[in-house]
Amino acid sequence: MSDFKTELGFQDCWAPPARSGSVKSPASGYFSTGGKPSPKDKEQAEQAPARQATAISAADKARLARVVNKTPEVMVKVSKPAKVDKSGNTIVVNRRTEGIRVRAHLDYISRNGKLDIETSDGAILTGKAATAALYHDWMKRHDEDRDNGDATDRTRITTSIVFSMPGNTNAAAVKDAVRALAENEFGGRHDYAMALHTDTKHPHVHLTVRTVGNDGVKLNLRKADLQHLRDVFAEKLRQRGIEAESTPRHARGVTRKGERTPVYKMRQRGKTPYVDKAKQREVRRDLQENGGRMPSRPWDGAIVERRNRVMRTYSAAAALLAESHDPEDRALGRAVAAFSGRLTDVTTERGAMALSAPMERSEKISGAGQKQPEDRGCVRERDEDEKRPEQSRGPSRER
Repeated sequence: MSDFKTELGFQDCWAPPARSGSVKSPASGYFSTGGKPSPKDKEQAEQAPARQATAISAADKARLARVVNKTPEVMVKVSKPAKVDKSGNTIVVNRRTEGIRVRAHLDYISRNGKLDIETSDGAILTGKAATAALYHDWMKRHDEDRDNGDATDRTRITTSIVFSMPGNTNAAAVKDAVRALAENEFGGRHDYAMALHTDTKHPHVHLTVRTVGNDGVKLNLRKADLQHLRDVFAEKLRQRGIEAESTPRHARGVTRKGERTPVYKMRQRGKTPYVDKAKQREVRRDLQENGGRMPSRPWDGAIVERRNRVMRTYSAAAALLAESHDPEDRALGRAVAAFSGRLTDVTTERGAMALSAPMERSEKISGAGQKQPEDRGCVRERDEDEKRPEQSRGPSRER
C-alpha cells in the first residue's frame, strides 16, 4: 500500500476569484490569474476535494484554525485621489494639481509636522521643514522623470497605501510589520515614506510610494497585488506575535463588499450617503418592473457557485480531520463543520434592500432573485425566514 498522500487544495477558499489574463506589478511580482475553466474542468474541480484528497497540509490546518476562530483580518487599501475639488470642479491631473495633492498628503500623514515620517532610506523626518524638504525632493525627481520620458503630466507622483488592524493591536508592531513589508516589496526600486497614526479607532500606517521607480517602471497595483500585500502584511504581523489573517471575503462567508471610506465616514457623521439613495431607487424600480421580484443578475449565480465550492472544500476538510488520530485535528474538524454550516446566506446588498423595501405583497420578493447554496454538499431549499443574517462589517477591507 502506498504512503503517498494527496493534499486537499484550498484554491476555492484562499485564492481570489479567478480572472482571465495576467497581472504584472514591479512592486509585487507577477500574478497568473488563469483562464476561463471549461465545463469539464469545473466538474472535476467540484468533485476533486471529496474524491481524491487524503491529507491536509500543516499550513492549511493553521489557516483553517485562524479562519474558524475569526482571527482579525488585515486591511490594505489604496487611497484614490479625489476627482473633484471642494467646489465640485473636476480636478485635471497635471504637475500643478499633483504637486498640491502630494504636499497636502504629506502634511496630512505627518499631521502638519507633529508626527515623524520614516523614509525608505531609514531617515526620520521631524517637523514641517523636514516634510517640506521631502516634498521638494520628490517634485524635483518627478520633473527629472518627465524630462527623460518616464513620466508625463498625467502621471501620479505618488501611490498611497493604508495598512490597518483592529484597535487592540500593538501599534508599534503594526508599524514594524509595514516597515518590513515596504523594504521587501519596494526597497531599492521605489522611494517611499511612512507614518503611523494612532489617533483613530484602528492603528494604521500610511505608506506613500513614489509611482515612478528608480528603473523608470511605474507602480500600478491591481487586485492581485493588493491581495499579495495583504498576505505579506498578515505574515509579517504573525512573525511579530500578532494574530492576523488575509483571506478573501468569500472564504469567510461574506457576500457584500465593504464600504468605501468616504461612505463609511458619512455614516459615522449620521448622514445618508447619496449612493444609498441611488441604490434604493434602483431596487424599487427593479421590483416595480418585475412584479415584486428582483431580476437575477449574472453575478448572483456566480456568488452561489463560489459559495458552494467553498462549502464543499470546508466539508471535505472537516471529513478528513474527523478521521485523524490526533484529538486536536478532530476538534478542528468539528469547528470547520460548524463554520461551514453557517455559510448558507448569500444575500447581496441589493437583495437586502429588496427584502426591507415596503411592498404591498412582501412575499413576492422572497429569495430576492437568488437561489441558496448547497449546505455541505447537499441541496437544501430554504424559506426566507430561515436565512441567517450576515454579520455586520466595519469599514472596507480588500481587499
